[in-house]
This record gives sequence, C-alpha cells and structure tokens, in this order.
Amino acid sequence: MDFLYLTLITPFIGALLSYIFKNKAGPIASVFCLITLLFSLLSIFETSLSTMRVYYSFSLFKWLNAELSFGVFCDPLTLILLILITVIGFFVVSYSCGYMSPLNADHPFYKPYGSYYFLILLFIGAMVGVVTAVNFLQLFFFWEITTLCSWALISYTKDKKALFSGLKAFIMTHIGGIGFLIALALMYCQAKSFDFSVIDSLSLSSKFIVFALLFFAATAKSAQIPLFTWLPDAMVAPTPVSAYLHAAAMVKAGVYLMARIYLSNSSFTENEAFIVGIIAISTMMLSVILYYLQDDLKKLLAYSTIGHLGYIFLGVSLGIYGSKTAGCGGIFHIINHGFAKGLLFLSVGAIAYATGSKSIKELQGVSKKFPLFTACFLAGMFAIIGVPPFSGFWSKFMIFTGAFEIKNTAATAFGITAIFESILSFCWYIFVGHRVFFGEASEKVMKASNNLPLSMKLSLMLLLILSLLSPLIGYPFVKALSGGH
Repeated sequence: MDFLYLTLITPFIGALLSYIFKNKAGPIASVFCLITLLFSLLSIFETSLSTMRVYYSFSLFKWLNAELSFGVFCDPLTLILLILITVIGFFVVSYSCGYMSPLNADHPFYKPYGSYYFLILLFIGAMVGVVTAVNFLQLFFFWEITTLCSWALISYTKDKKALFSGLKAFIMTHIGGIGFLIALALMYCQAKSFDFSVIDSLSLSSKFIVFALLFFAATAKSAQIPLFTWLPDAMVAPTPVSAYLHAAAMVKAGVYLMARIYLSNSSFTENEAFIVGIIAISTMMLSVILYYLQDDLKKLLAYSTIGHLGYIFLGVSLGIYGSKTAGCGGIFHIINHGFAKGLLFLSVGAIAYATGSKSIKELQGVSKKFPLFTACFLAGMFAIIGVPPFSGFWSKFMIFTGAFEIKNTAATAFGITAIFESILSFCWYIFVGHRVFFGEASEKVMKASNNLPLSMKLSLMLLLILSLLSPLIGYPFVKALSGGH
C-alpha cells in the first residue's frame, strides 16, 4: 500500500512547489502529475484488484469514543476512480501548458500561472483522498477540499461572471455538504462509527434519514435536481478546468459516494432505490430537453454531463433494486463517460483556442481545417451517445439490461425512459456534430490559426486512444466488483 500513500501525497507536494516556483509552474505540475499517475498504476499492480485496507489510529478524536481511523482503502471501485483522476489529471495539466497562453484566441492568459497549477494539483490530491478514504469522516474532509478548489478554479479569470459562478457553485455544493455533515452526526449518535458499512447497523428510520442526507449531498456534488444549475454556469472556467471538473473530479465525487454506499451496505429497501431512480430519471430528461436550447458547446457538454451522471445514479438505483448488472453498469459508466467527456471538453477547448468561439451558430466546416479536432470530438460524441462499439454503448447497455431483468414496474419504467433520453440525446448530438464539423467553413474557422501547441495536440491524441480503449481498461475492475461474473 506504499504506492497508494505516495499517490495521495505527491499531488500536494507538487501543488506547493508549483505555487512557490510560479514561473516554472507548468513543467513542475506536469512532472508531479506524471509521478502521481505512475504511483497510481503501481497501486493497481500492488493490490491486484483485491480489497485492501490500511489503518492508522486518529488519536486527535479519541474524546469522541468512536471507532475512528485514518488510512487508505483500495478496492476495484477505488482503482476505477484512481485511473480517471490521475490519467485525466495528467492530460489536463499537460494540455494547460499550451492552453494557458496569450495566444489563446478565446481568452488570453498571462503569467504567472502558479495559483492555477497549485489549485489543479490540490484538486487532484483531494480527489485521490476522496476515493481512498477509509470511512465517511475522512471522505468528508477531502470532499470539502474539492468544494474549495472548484470555487477557486471556476472564479479563476476574476471577471464578474466568473466570480458569481464560482460563488454559486460553492454555495450550492456546500448546501449538500451540510447534509453530509448532519448524516455524520447521526452516524455518531446511533452507532459511534463512521465506517462505510455503518448504515446497515442503524435503525430503520435512521437508516432512511442518513441515506437521504448522503444522497442529497451526492446530488448537489454531481449536479442533479434540484441543485444542478451551478454546473452549466461553471463553464466560465478555463476549459481544462471544465474538462477535469466533468471527467474526473468534483461531480464524480457524488456518484462515487453513492456507489460506495451501494457496495458497502445491503439492507436498503425499494424506497431508497425509487428515490435515487426518480431523481436520476428526472434529471436526465430535464438535461436532454435543455440540450436543444444551447448554442455554447461547453454548456451543451455541461448538460450532457448532468444527464450522464444521472445514468450512473440510475445504475446505483437499479443495483439497490437487485440488479447487479445495472449496478456494475453504472460504475462502468464512470470510466467510460470520464474519458469521453474529457476528450470532448479538450476538443472544444482546442477549437475555441484556434477560432475564438464556442458558438454552434458561428462554427461550421471545422473538419476542413482541423481534422484532429474533428476526429477527437466525433469519437467522444459517439462514445457519449452510446453508438456501438464505442465505450458508452457497453455501460449503457448494462444499465438498460438491468432495468428489465429484475421484473419491477418502476425499474422497467426507468429503463424505457432512459432509452427515450438516449434517442433524444443521439438526435441533438448528431445535429451539432454535422453543423459544426461539416459543410462550408464559416468565417471564424477560415480565419483561425492552425498553430496549436504540441502539448495540446499530444494530449488530444492520447486521450482519443484511451477513450476508445476505456471499456477494455474498465471491464476487469467491473468484473472484479461483480465477483468475476
């Protein structure tokens, strides 16, 4: 487990050094992200898909007289998230070395960038802390750090809209955090424990209340109804921040929390399953309707993320109903969606870097001048909408299958509605893809510079490959979660 500890510690060291050596922040951050990635890969080989825990007593809180510990926890779910957090973290930082430039046609950025890389690495470290935490209390500590990082990064440009959007994200996600805090207090009062499996040991009424509070915290973090409007507004952040926020950080913390609860407890009823499912389906349908009202490509991707997080929650809901297929499909969708959505955001960032625009109305014929952007966006698009054999198809198919295999009226209704959402999503994405990338090149595209920094091109090409391979990367972990079946 030494490599897991190193994976946790390294980003924080890199963040500090990036802030101290502001003028060299980009290269320093890239090196530390690469080291973090290597440590996370070594952690996978070290644990060999088994469940491992290492505890250290947390003597500071002994006065609570509770079962408290601090350490690291690792199982296949942790490893799925670790891959996303560290791989996409590395590509986002590498991409940023080119993107954060005065030559950026969409939004020029000027040195020093120390605070930017400090916050990105702090974000990576906090997310590693979330997914390796041994209990709810430790998870909550890192959970709140991600809230602070997202607030600061969304507000990074310091203009009026960015400051408002950052504050909105902070307040709305922190409202969910208050629910998490109340749930922790109830766990302590009832069971003197913060272990992930403690919900099973609570009384029936307390179990439902704690579950509802944690689910509320997760919906705020993962932008589900009712606290979802902060995420589209957060698109004022630099595009690499948006990519990381959507693909591997912040919003993934909420779905991770629910997946961890689902895997660690077994005594939930259909009431809990229905609540998660109805919120997930409602969010998915609302988000896909809002697709059709968007002109900004980043906002379109933001609403897409909201809907796909709904798919993951739906998988958890169906898992609670009794479908292991759907439960594993929801977790599988975390990695498939993460790589595809990261690729989509970085593609849009590259288009905006070159053309100065993210408007669907202003962009046309991008493929004539930027074939790399076109290949990356279309591959990410096909993955997101679930066109076989692209990655999103496999996890979506597992969720749809699970909805129908358990012979439950509510689950069947959820499945039918999810398929309808997928069709609506397919139609709009195909329209946007055709509108932006084909036909005669628009004025913005014709005037655009084709001199994209090498770090951005390499990040896009490598992420394109990983997006195509994500089902092969994620399947062994999902198989391990399902007991090898």
